[in-house]
Amino acid sequence: MRILVLEHDSDAPAALLVAWADSRDHELEVAAGRRPESWPAIDDFDAIVSLGSEQSAMQSDVPWVAREIEFLARAHDRRVPILGICFGGQVLAKALGGSVSRAPSREMTWRPVASAQPELITEGPWLFWHEDLFTLPPGARLLAGTPAETVAFTSGVSIGLQFHPEADTGCAEVWLELARPNWASYGVDERRLLDEIERYGPGAGERALDLFDRLVRWWAAVPTGEPAVRLAGRPGLG
Repeated sequence: MRILVLEHDSDAPAALLVAWADSRDHELEVAAGRRPESWPAIDDFDAIVSLGSEQSAMQSDVPWVAREIEFLARAHDRRVPILGICFGGQVLAKALGGSVSRAPSREMTWRPVASAQPELITEGPWLFWHEDLFTLPPGARLLAGTPAETVAFTSGVSIGLQFHPEADTGCAEVWLELARPNWASYGVDERRLLDEIERYGPGAGERALDLFDRLVRWWAAVPTGEPAVRLAGRPGLG
């Protein structure tokens, strides 16, 4: 596969997605997410991945955020498979008619996910690092979470996730260090997070490669006649 990756911040890289692509002979083209004028054409790719960002997807008045919402909506309409991760999942949800809002509290933890389709979205545990949440887009299928606080969904050949399967131990350690000046206001429990990184980080690569393989198999199996549903055209990593 030839996959376009929209990377919005240098400290939120593709990480384990790169390791997976290299091991499966997929070709990744990483584009600067904040520079839409440099994005390649949608039809040049077999899939698109939108990564996390410190920008909030609520800020659709920011030109590049608005452009990405429109870009993902067009890709979805053309049935180009999309994987939206955290901020990317929130932008994808907005592109498909969902909404994004501030969560009651920031979530910074590694935890398991209870999925309605465990053969696609495995339990994990997965790294959650966000302060926004998104609703289930109209017509989409909820895989994990609630319609008002979605963790995973599918719509046509698009998949949105609130968690970070691409994050490895290095990502988690960098994000923890970046959050250090705001730990008091964020309610960060440093000891707990360090324990989770030590406990869950070593297996993150194996879990990520397995999940990405499952997503690719799912993309290949979605019936071609299934309609693409779309009804609407540094705060913290999301």
